Amino acid sequence: MESAMKKFSLLLLILSAFIAVPLAHTETSEALKTEEAVAAPEPSSEAVTTTETGAESEEAAAKAAESNQNLEFVSGEVTAVNEAAKTLSVKLYGETENSTENKTLTVTVDDSTDITDGEKDRDLKSLTTGTEVDAEYDPASNKATYIFVY
Repeated sequence: MESAMKKFSLLLLILSAFIAVPLAHTETSEALKTEEAVAAPEPSSEAVTTTETGAESEEAAAKAAESNQNLEFVSGEVTAVNEAAKTLSVKLYGETENSTENKTLTVTVDDSTDITDGEKDRDLKSLTTGTEVDAEYDPASNKATYIFVY
């Protein structure tokens, strides 16, 4: 019995070594990456002046990512399309937050709005009254970012 306990203890010791070594290696690798990032030299002022447009585009990308966090998703049926104003009105399915009555949402569409049926891209004039759609939009501006047509 004592021999079995020694073998079991030895097995546990070996297994713990196999588990501890990869964990220690991962922690060391992460620490080295952090040190390298901290030790990276600051860009010179010349680089900043030549890449100002790159910084502006980074700011625009950050704003776009921030606005994507506030998007809402709705499903419904098209009730009106105004090509001149580039708007789309959708009668929402299901109950809304404030009432159980039918609610219509009007969103604006521009060239960056992705309108698709899953197989091909569509345009605003291809949408007709009664078409079922899913729409992703920014509630602050009511601008649609994505419309899926069924």
